[in-house]
Amino acid sequence: MKLNKIEKLKLQKSPCDYYATIESLNPSSITEADRFYLKNFGIYNNKQRPEEWMVRIRIPAGRIDYPGLRLIHTLAKLYEARLLLTARAQMELHRLSFRDALACHKELEEGGLSTFGVLTDNFRNIVTDPLDGVAKESIFAVYPLIEKMQAVFFKKCDYLGMIPRKFNTAISAMPANVSSFFANDCYFALATKNGEYGFNLFLGGKNTELAKDADVFVAPGEVVPLYAAIVQAYKKYGLRASRSKARLYHLIEAIGMEGFKERMREFYPKNFESAGELVRQKYRHSDEPWIELRDGSFAYRHQSDYGEMSLEEFAQVVELAKEYEVRIGVNQNLYILGFPEPRTLPLPRRSLHENVVCAGERYCIYSLFDTKEVAREYLDIDPAIRLGLSGCLKGCGRHILADIGFVGIRTNLFGQVERGVRLYFGGGYTRGDRAAKLIFWAVPLRKLAALLDVIYYDFEASGHADFESYSQAMLRFGEAALARYYMAKLVGQPVTLEPFEDYEALKRLEQQAFS
Repeated sequence: MKLNKIEKLKLQKSPCDYYATIESLNPSSITEADRFYLKNFGIYNNKQRPEEWMVRIRIPAGRIDYPGLRLIHTLAKLYEARLLLTARAQMELHRLSFRDALACHKELEEGGLSTFGVLTDNFRNIVTDPLDGVAKESIFAVYPLIEKMQAVFFKKCDYLGMIPRKFNTAISAMPANVSSFFANDCYFALATKNGEYGFNLFLGGKNTELAKDADVFVAPGEVVPLYAAIVQAYKKYGLRASRSKARLYHLIEAIGMEGFKERMREFYPKNFESAGELVRQKYRHSDEPWIELRDGSFAYRHQSDYGEMSLEEFAQVVELAKEYEVRIGVNQNLYILGFPEPRTLPLPRRSLHENVVCAGERYCIYSLFDTKEVAREYLDIDPAIRLGLSGCLKGCGRHILADIGFVGIRTNLFGQVERGVRLYFGGGYTRGDRAAKLIFWAVPLRKLAALLDVIYYDFEASGHADFESYSQAMLRFGEAALARYYMAKLVGQPVTLEPFEDYEALKRLEQQAFS
């Protein structure tokens, strides 16, 4: 079988075998092979910024205790690192030297945290809703399952860096989640069958594609053995010829869902049950930071600055963690649990929203601009509208799981080269019905606020209860019709929403709207 260059590296030396050499590496002669191996231990660098390193910390389900938070703060302060919260409920330390990154990795491992398997070809951090097991709506806690699921692969040499590509997993027993999980490679979604709660299995998602219904119902007691079968089947049968076509999505595309289920049966001796009834409710956003929990206590939802936190702000969180439980959310927020009643906290108060924003060019070489700065300037619309901003097509801002999604671009369609976005519209994220559709190929940033105002005010006038239902109704007319409708409103032309396929007229209107 033809192998890509990374697969050939793995045959020469496994990441586990490489690990013993990292202390002796010379930072001035780091190779691309070294960069691949180091990523398996959460240590990241790109040759375009050879002096700048990052360490990512695995935090299963976003659960972290006071000693762990204190250690992260100590390291960030000691090594003058920038601190980020990720959309997989993890934390990252940025702007490190190579030696400092190694030191952080070692101290985290010694302190009970880990950076193993959080990058490149690994089973990544398993996520769930941040209020798993404690929210009034939570059916049961899935964290005990997550611990067992992670034990299937974590720090095992057969799996560490040895699968074809990255693999994301989510599981939740909440009817409504703060974030949609349908873009994971594997998602156990709450369902019922014969009066019992369990999960429907969805497989093959990625940042640009939604996972597909595998037509399998999984009882809670079968989650771990079935997950182990998925893990083993992907490792054995995953595609390894092209790096760009090695995710589970591509394997299912090649052999079909039934073909992959056949390969799972090699490792799972029981018969599959057909899917049950999906239990999904629309998550209703609230701008109230206090959330009453099942036991009568309260959780405080703290909004980060689009994933960024200063050391001073984080120090306040660490201090609170002495007395209260802290969880990291998949929405780049922190949840502080256990207050007997709401009270004033010594934390900066920001507008609560459901937006997810990727790291941006200050932290990632692939991003085409500073996404966090753009978010602060342009994404302050109605907080109940879910927005996702990705700095590039890799899609780390979950733009396909948003009411309105954006991908950073540079364009010269309207004159000189300038920053802009591709605009996606109408993700059906509650039930995983549809990915957001590409409506505008290029919107200059200088026109983005005006265009968003047009969309927002049209939604407000529509009478729909939420943007997800509004967008579903609007998309019936097609993407081109929607583009024409919003651009005509932007330039003040009378317009009705109807099917439209005059693409030359659309181009002329585009020049009028965005030049």
